[in-house]
Amino acid sequence: MAKIVAAFGVPHTPSFPALVAKQGPDCPTARLYAEVAKHLHAAKPDVLVIYTDDHFNTFFLDNFPIFAIGIAEQTSGPNDQTAMPRYRVPVQGSLAGHLRARAIADGFDLSLAQEFDVDHAVMVPLHFLTPDMAIPIVPLFINGLAPPLPSAQRCHALGQTVSAAIADWPQNARVAVIGSGSFSLEIGGPKIPPGERAGIPDPGWAERVQHHLEHARIGELVEEATAARMARAGNIGGELLNWIAMLGAVGSHKPAFIAPEQGHAYAAWRLD
Repeated sequence: MAKIVAAFGVPHTPSFPALVAKQGPDCPTARLYAEVAKHLHAAKPDVLVIYTDDHFNTFFLDNFPIFAIGIAEQTSGPNDQTAMPRYRVPVQGSLAGHLRARAIADGFDLSLAQEFDVDHAVMVPLHFLTPDMAIPIVPLFINGLAPPLPSAQRCHALGQTVSAAIADWPQNARVAVIGSGSFSLEIGGPKIPPGERAGIPDPGWAERVQHHLEHARIGELVEEATAARMARAGNIGGELLNWIAMLGAVGSHKPAFIAPEQGHAYAAWRLD
């Protein structure tokens, strides 16, 4: 039977690969990703289930699902303009199909993508955590950008359903889950300083989210993460939902590692 052995939360800021390439492995961003990578490789996962959002690259407003799962032999990316290498990464299609069937049976209308590429929300974390792209993934897309967003309660429940389905998967595999995104971020909107392209309009919210994570106050975080509250944290604030879905695997565990960076955090949970 499959077993969830670890969970991780990371940002996916598209400028990070170029930043680290310029500043080197001792810069703060590189060191934070390296610390998460250390925990990931110590857990020795066979599969990575990634809760992610799409920035209108894989999907668009004419067909933008609330929840979707990618089922294929492989995918590639980034499919946007992110300055980083382009990779091919295997997809664990058998597990993805099992998760979709279980989620639908539990009342989640999980859309299906079979021919798809992915953007920086998947590829930036993999670039730093598994640069050889040797670990198969299952991408689970959550709409955190185009209102109306799903509720935090619904996303956490999806994470719990997926976690239970992983435990039911008959293949003997070690699985890690990843939540990808920021807590407070505004891109090109009214909450950024004049002349800037991006900003962090609510650092206090990002700090509060981190404190909830640090002390395993998951119920409180889910209750507080309303659509209105996340919107005050920026037009990208809904990416917190990716972390909340990931927390469906964490239960009452406190993180083995957690560290803040502006508007987001890096975290690792060991569950085995």
